[in-house]
Parts: sequence; C-alpha cells; structure tokens
Amino acid sequence: MRKNKTRILTFCALCAAVNFVGGLTALTLRLPVYLDSIGTILAAIVLGPFYGMLTGLATSVINAALFDPITIWFTPVQLLTALLTGLMFRNHRFSGWKSIASILVITVCGSALSSVIAGYVFDGVTSSGSSMIVAVLKNSGMNVITAVFSTQILTDIADRAISFGLSFSVIKLMPKSYLYALESEAETYKLRFKKGSKRVF
Repeated sequence: MRKNKTRILTFCALCAAVNFVGGLTALTLRLPVYLDSIGTILAAIVLGPFYGMLTGLATSVINAALFDPITIWFTPVQLLTALLTGLMFRNHRFSGWKSIASILVITVCGSALSSVIAGYVFDGVTSSGSSMIVAVLKNSGMNVITAVFSTQILTDIADRAISFGLSFSVIKLMPKSYLYALESEAETYKLRFKKGSKRVF
C-alpha cells in the first residue's frame, strides 16, 4: 500500500513541477497567460479533486517561495480549478459540447475568483503580463473589478485552452497500464468521484 501511495504522490509532484515550469516561463516572458495550472488539471482528471487540490496547493507554495510571492494569494483559484475539474471530468470524456461547456464553467468561475482577489488585494496590478491591459482599462475610467474580469476572462480562456489541451494530450499518450494503476489506487483511497456513486475525498 505504501508503494501505491508513493506512486500517486510522485505523480502529483511531477504535476506540480509542470506547473512550476509553466508559471516561471509565463512570468519570465511576461506572457498574458499563466501556464501554472496544467499539472493541477492533469492531476484532478487522473486522480480526482483531492489530489488535484493537493497539487494546486503545493504549486502555490513552491512558486511563491521560489519566484513569485504574489501567487500564494491565488491559491483559492488553484483549489477551485482542481475541484471543478475533478468533478466535471471524472469520466475522462474529452470531446463534445459537454466538455467545452465544462471548461467554460471552470474558466468563468476561476476568472471571477481571480478578479476579486486581484482587484481587492492588488488593485488589479499583479505580476502577470495581463496587468498592462488592466491598467489601460482602469485609466479609461472602468471600475477595477470590471477591468480585471474583462481582462481575466480573455486571458483565462486562452490559458485554460492550452492547459486542458495539453492535459488531454498527455493522458491519451500515457501508457494505459500506468493510467489504470493510478486511477485504481486513487479509488482505493476513496479520493475520487465515480459515476453514479459519490465517494468521500
């Protein structure tokens, strides 16, 4: 059982590392996207909401400690993204309008939460490259929350499209035996939701 749990935690650590690299790249290049939730989404789809949230929490702590202290304030966004992703994609169905609608719901909810945090804590100006757009909208007379959300929703759509697209591709490329082992072990610990039966996580 210890070996099984080690495999799951190792996968989460790899996902957090992906988030670290993505977030650092976006910050260094001042990109208008964030790229720091790819691993969170991947872990949430494969292992369920609990481990997705664990990955997101680890990401926020590591990124804040190593290169961007502001990210710790956006930990709730990582947790919300993991929770919604784990619930909506628990059956690994990555195609069709239902999948697109789920991603849009996750994006809008995350954007709303991010906007409130950025607006009230940082007055709309954060380390993201999108802050320049927020500044322009604020100077035009727009309310700070509206300015942040208007910018956030556009950048988040692009960010989530990249993050979900990469996560879906990775899952499809993963060896079926390894993927099945991870899922089975997550079920053993009762940390996923299975179709038709609600499980404690």
